[in-house]
Amino acid sequence: MPAVLVKLLSELSMETFEFLNILQVHGFPKVMGVLTHLDKFKDAKKLKKTKQRLKHRFWTEIYDGAKLFYLSGLVHGKYPKREIHNLARFISVMKFHPLSWRASHPYILVDRFEDVTPPERVQLNNKCDRNITLYGYLRGCNLKKGTKVCIVKLSIFPFPLIYGLIRIELFS
Repeated sequence: MPAVLVKLLSELSMETFEFLNILQVHGFPKVMGVLTHLDKFKDAKKLKKTKQRLKHRFWTEIYDGAKLFYLSGLVHGKYPKREIHNLARFISVMKFHPLSWRASHPYILVDRFEDVTPPERVQLNNKCDRNITLYGYLRGCNLKKGTKVCIVKLSIFPFPLIYGLIRIELFS
């Protein structure tokens, strides 16, 4: 689970939001924010307003209710043991918001593949087009008719045949 660690001096930096945009491209895995250096604020009212403003900005970037954890400050170069214990417990019991993008877009996690090209064709021409069967798991929503499959570093293929739950045969 990625945690966005923010060194809180006054505002969230541009690099923090660039990192969040990178995570957003990948379907927003489990993310929580950790605000540090709260001891730098001497005025409690200013600290409270800054926390609220940053919390709402974090919510607009991720989703409403995204979790933020606050670490007060360093004591002798280390964070207080109790705060780290609370953070670890917070992470272990945290329930995450389901990702709407991931739930509405189908994707397949392939765990194995087989070359089902007839051996005679391979013996005649070693560089012939191959028939590959992929086995794996369908995640997200159901695949629609006419969907294309993108295999990284190869190409985009028209949706192939499905047998059983998830058995895909790509014919070239």
